[in-house]
Amino acid sequence: MNNLQIAPSITVSISSPWLDQFSQFLQSDYRKITRRQLSEKSIRLAIQHTRVFGMWHTATFHEPFEPGSLTNYDLQLYRKWSLEQEKVKAATWNSRHWALSILCMWIESTHGYSDLMDGVEQKQSGITSTKHRSLTDDEYHRLMHVLEQNTRRVVTAFEYQVTVRNWAAVSLMLQAGNRVEEVSLVDVGDITLNERSGSVLIRSGKGDKERSMPLNLVARNALRAWLDLRPASVSTALFTGKETDRLTTRSLQRIVEELGRQIGVPDLTPHWLRYTFAKRLEANGITLEGIRDLLGHNSIETTRRYLRSSTEELQSAVEGVM
Repeated sequence: MNNLQIAPSITVSISSPWLDQFSQFLQSDYRKITRRQLSEKSIRLAIQHTRVFGMWHTATFHEPFEPGSLTNYDLQLYRKWSLEQEKVKAATWNSRHWALSILCMWIESTHGYSDLMDGVEQKQSGITSTKHRSLTDDEYHRLMHVLEQNTRRVVTAFEYQVTVRNWAAVSLMLQAGNRVEEVSLVDVGDITLNERSGSVLIRSGKGDKERSMPLNLVARNALRAWLDLRPASVSTALFTGKETDRLTTRSLQRIVEELGRQIGVPDLTPHWLRYTFAKRLEANGITLEGIRDLLGHNSIETTRRYLRSSTEELQSAVEGVM
C-alpha cells in the first residue's frame, strides 16, 4: 500500500474506507441532495482535497481520521494551518473550502450533525477578489464550454431543466452584462427573441432605470432552450426555483460559484461576469459611451473607472513587452 509521510513519526495511508465511502457519495447521493451532478474532474478534485485533510487530521491528532469525530474546531484549525503555516494561496484554500463543505454535507447526512462549517470562511486575495476582475480568454472559453456541456452530463429530466435554466441565467450576466439583481427580477415578458436579434428589458435597474439590452446569438440560444423547457406556472418570473418562487440573487450567486469551481476559478462572482462583458466590449472597439449605455451607468466617469485596468492586467501587459 502506498503511504505518505506527513510529519516526523507520523505515516498516513493514502487509501481508507471512509474515503471510498465519500467517493461513492460524490458519484450518487450528492446529486440527490443538491440536484446537481459533479463532473469527473470535480469529483477527483474533491477527493484529492479531502484526502489531504484526512492526512493532516491524522498527523495533528495522532489517531486515524474518522468522519463521525469531525468537529468545527478541527476545520477552523485546518484553515489556520493552511493559510498561516502552509501558506496556500487564497484560490487553493477556497477550493479546499468547497471540498470540505461537501465532506461536511456527507457527514451531516449520515451522522445527523449540523453546522460543521459554521464560521469556516473562504479567503479573499488582493487580486482575484477585486470587483474589477475579469475572466481571461482561457477562463471565458472554459466557462462557455462548461455551461453547455453541463446540459449533457445530467441524468434526469429535472436535472436537465435546472442546468438549462442556469445556462440561460448566466448568459444574461456574461453576454448582456446584467446585474445579478436584475436577472432575478426579469419576467418572461421582458424577453424578446427574433430570428436574428433579441433583447431583454430591464425594468428595475440600479436607480430604478429602465433599459433594453440587445442579446447576442449565444444568449438567444440559451434563452430559447430555457423557454422551451420552462414549466408553465402562475409565476411571471423568467427564472424560478422551488415551485413558483422567483430565483433569488443568492441562488444565482451559488450557481456562479459552482461554475467557477468547475473551471478552476473558485472566487467567481456574478460581478466578474458583468465586468467580463464590459471588458470584452472594450476589446472589440465599442466606445465608452456605448459601454455606458449597455451597462446602465448614469455617468461616463463611472464607466471609465469601471474599465480601469486592474493590477493583474497591468502586470500582464508589462510582462508582454519582454
